[in-house]
Amino acid sequence: MSELTDTFPAPPPQSLARDAAGALVVGFTGTTAPDNLRRAVADGLGAVILFTRNVADADQVTALTASLRAERPDVIIAIDHEGGEFSHLAPANRWPLASPRVLGDLDDVDLTRASARDAAATLAGLGIDLMLAPSVDVNSNPANPVISTRSFGTTADVVTRHGVAFVEGVHEAGIAACPKHFPGHGDVAVDSHVGLPRVDRSIEEITAVELAPFKATIAAGAEVVMSAHIIFSAYDDQPATLSHRLLTGLLREELGFDGVITTDALEMQAITKNRSIEDAAVASIGAGADLAMIAVGTADPQALITRVVDAVGNGTLTAERVADAASRVRALAASLGQRTRQPGLDGAPIREVAARVVARQSIPALGATPYVVDLTQGLHPAWNPYFSGLPEVFARVAPGSDGVVLRGSHRLEGEGKEPENGLAEAVAAAAGRPLVVAVQDAVRTPWMRDALAHLTEGRADDVFVLCTGIPEDRAIVPAGIRSATTSGRNMIVLEAVAKALTRDGR
Repeated sequence: MSELTDTFPAPPPQSLARDAAGALVVGFTGTTAPDNLRRAVADGLGAVILFTRNVADADQVTALTASLRAERPDVIIAIDHEGGEFSHLAPANRWPLASPRVLGDLDDVDLTRASARDAAATLAGLGIDLMLAPSVDVNSNPANPVISTRSFGTTADVVTRHGVAFVEGVHEAGIAACPKHFPGHGDVAVDSHVGLPRVDRSIEEITAVELAPFKATIAAGAEVVMSAHIIFSAYDDQPATLSHRLLTGLLREELGFDGVITTDALEMQAITKNRSIEDAAVASIGAGADLAMIAVGTADPQALITRVVDAVGNGTLTAERVADAASRVRALAASLGQRTRQPGLDGAPIREVAARVVARQSIPALGATPYVVDLTQGLHPAWNPYFSGLPEVFARVAPGSDGVVLRGSHRLEGEGKEPENGLAEAVAAAAGRPLVVAVQDAVRTPWMRDALAHLTEGRADDVFVLCTGIPEDRAIVPAGIRSATTSGRNMIVLEAVAKALTRDGR
């Protein structure tokens, strides 16, 4: 028997394997749950995360979440749902959530709370119980390539007040919120999807700015916090997601957070450029994370569970740390299962946001046939546009209009023309017609600033600039050119502005 035992090592205790599963949140590809995911859920998988690739319509999402809960009722089902262009649920959601930045600009915390409740109630109705929002990063650096209008604003005060209101609204709907990206992703110039950002500010500065919204949202009852893949050199030389000093020392012990710590997606290059996803999952749990997130559609739940179990076997992790992580996740799941889900507000908050955006600005009547040039950022994992661009929006409310989308890098086939190829054509097509030029985060995008200057040169009365990204773009609109801001690319808000611009001014 001993000879066989040496040849075929004994399987890990069932409790360890289940705890390892419970400390993982994974993604998948398709609109139905694959067999390996269903088996992992039955075996104790902590959570499943949904993305655009998993959403066809409301009935399909409801059936998908029901099929997962048929395997185990207390599995947590999460989705990134921040608002604005960041909308993985577009096909299943008639009333998309406003961008955080426009909520911060309007600065009505009651409207922010109502917006969050309406969005969270939509998720609850689809069987989703963890909203991976709000982003409480203070977007203090206009060159930030990834946060933009995902933040409520540029100061800790605005982000704190609206972050708290958002968490309260989500809780009113009966599901869990998740402030992110701890300790703060606002003062970076590197995108953690493609590189490892570094923040060299002092602990005093970080405490006053980055940590303030996290302290407040934790005090407001946030039950999940997501880590950032960023080095904060004042604390550690490891990114926060892998830092025991930051996750356990700062978040858990100093800030007193006793809920679930989830990582951001571990497949991002900030983490995996120098290590495997599996090694990152083990390291993050060791640092204090309770959910290691592998969001890539090709995630193999069983291989990840085995890797965590093996880490306990070789001493990289302790069984106690894995059990602690899984127990926190199970406690959250049990709490979620006991909550009363409140109904939504049938889109009233986003309609109110749209009405206020139009009412607070001077928007001229250009008539029903403008040419629309949409200068926009390249497609990116962090935002998933649910419409092709501004020409589509204008055509819906003013069929006589048309235009072109000019995107930067990361362009998908058919998704707009490259700027250098389309600009001359756009100038020619707009001749003799009113012109609308939309920009998105032009302050950090040289080609867009140049295109804006070229398109508006020699025009004044019949051109209008619509700033659809951070409102700081308004400062670079050429003198004498009329402009307005939407602080994000929400369909309902953009349609309202398009209607105002295409009205008959006679």
